[in-house]
Amino acid sequence: MTDAQAPTIALLVSGERGRRTLARTIQGFGYRLVFDAAPERVQLSELTDVVADLWLLDMPDESALVDWLLESSPVPVLLGSGEIPPPEDEDHVRWQRRLLHKLSTLLGKPPQAPGILRPEPRPLPLSRRCVWLLGASLGGPAAVKQFLDALPAQAPVAFVYAQHIDAGFESQLPHILGRQNAWRIRNCTEGSQLQHGDVLVAPIGRALRFGADGQIQLQDQPWPGAYQPAIEPLLDELARVFAPDCGAIIFSGMGEDGVAACGRLRRQGMEVWTQSAASAACATMPEAVRTAGFSTREGTPDELAAALQQWLEQERAADA
Repeated sequence: MTDAQAPTIALLVSGERGRRTLARTIQGFGYRLVFDAAPERVQLSELTDVVADLWLLDMPDESALVDWLLESSPVPVLLGSGEIPPPEDEDHVRWQRRLLHKLSTLLGKPPQAPGILRPEPRPLPLSRRCVWLLGASLGGPAAVKQFLDALPAQAPVAFVYAQHIDAGFESQLPHILGRQNAWRIRNCTEGSQLQHGDVLVAPIGRALRFGADGQIQLQDQPWPGAYQPAIEPLLDELARVFAPDCGAIIFSGMGEDGVAACGRLRRQGMEVWTQSAASAACATMPEAVRTAGFSTREGTPDELAAALQQWLEQERAADA
């Protein structure tokens, strides 16, 4: 069974921590997550557009959403996933096994063995979070996926992925990028924190900022300028919050979004790398950074992944 044929699950869960844990666990099993939302932010009319093989609900029973799904859903509705033990608790693995058994009974076995279950990350002190931006436009998803496939998800780094793309594809990017790797690729959720092992997809329609302790803050206003999302202010934001433990890789794309911010990053002593022109579907964006003199390394996605793994190992050794 291919990833495209994997059973799909829609998630309606109250509570940020439980929803994030369930989303990561379900994707770790090998199922596809096609809807993931807090019930208090969902209108009943939105549910009619969701196409899934199963609904997993963990919310108050008296909700109108629950009533509608139980009466109208053409697919199974699973109520509750059981109390979720903390990741460090030995009962957490037992909870995962019970959930997998329930889902397998209703949907069939997932297409991959549950050997890449993605545990809830333990919060890191802000000063220890290494965060790099992955910027891309035309040809970007294929290049970024190749890069992530070549880099172990256990690497002590998180990514913010800024991809110029139509808003209709934003929710699909985690599924596109997450095949054949164990990175926790997710869309933005207000208040959650960026941890090592995460790939955060920058939103298209709302500007993104980070709080003093690194929590995600979605702004009511759109990104400034012509690009959505805008690499320029996003790079400045990462430098403001995570410097000096941050950097940028500019992949395939058109335009010159982010060039000036790459220069500011370099003047602060941080790394800026670019995809090589020969390996890019469209070399305009990485070449603009290189021509401006701000690229300290260029290569294919595979070469950049190997270089980043080596760079992280050197940084870890220097801190030891």
